[in-house]
Amino acid sequence: MKLSRIDLDGAGSPMALVTRILTLEPDLPVPVPIEALCERLDIISIEEFETEGFEAALVTDVNKSAGAILVAKGRSRQRKRYSIGHELGHFLIPTHVPGPDGKILCSQADFLRLDAKDQDQRKRMEAQANQFAALLLMPPHVLRSELAKAGIPDLAKFAKLADLLEVSKQALARQYVTYHREAVAIVQVRDGKIVGSYRDPKKFPWIDVARNQQVPKGSSYHGVGPRSGSISDSVECLPELWLSADGARKVGAMTEQLLWQQDGYAMIMLHADMIDDEEDDTPDYRQDARWRR
Repeated sequence: MKLSRIDLDGAGSPMALVTRILTLEPDLPVPVPIEALCERLDIISIEEFETEGFEAALVTDVNKSAGAILVAKGRSRQRKRYSIGHELGHFLIPTHVPGPDGKILCSQADFLRLDAKDQDQRKRMEAQANQFAALLLMPPHVLRSELAKAGIPDLAKFAKLADLLEVSKQALARQYVTYHREAVAIVQVRDGKIVGSYRDPKKFPWIDVARNQQVPKGSSYHGVGPRSGSISDSVECLPELWLSADGARKVGAMTEQLLWQQDGYAMIMLHADMIDDEEDDTPDYRQDARWRR
């Protein structure tokens, strides 16, 4: 690996930085060797620390001549990798300046921030660091290739992809719904309540079941009892269970599939067969054409 920070000069956004890295290192293996990258990019140490208030931190000087990354002790390997990628993003993005104490401290909530256009500067910084980590650890060209080979959305293949990339399922969910060609949403559940959801608004309708609400009663979630690690078959469900009446009208058919996790957590994958607007217009056009003839 011959990459250095000089090679990244002029790249300021998360996308520009990762694009430059992947261009200069086209043979970067998967899973991405994040610690080796940090070493090449002037991160002098990565250490674990005991903490309750923060998930990770970057320690550096105002000029960012070098940096050190701290990650919370006791986290999974996947979570640690994402934290390191997040802090490397803070280090490389020029506008991310540390406080007077030379630190950028990141809480657990910061790792969930996605709005890179937030008016709050700090929240915007955290969203950009998340964007950098996601793009670096789950390179778009790798995702597109793997999803094309995998075919239709499936949680078993989703879990294998998370293992391949060595990222958490939660981190992969955000990218999976974006890069999959199909209209897919992933809903996170704990003890029967919705705790979050991911969808691409350009492809998948608005999910009408809000955070902290119960999983709809008609869902297959309420069928067979949970077994950690088990994955259900895909079963057809009514779009109205999850979508508003307007959203449901845009869906020809919908399936849901469950992945049971630990501590009461589960993932529900929704796959919508969307009705093409152009196809909707076709019958009317043909009737009008026949009438004219």
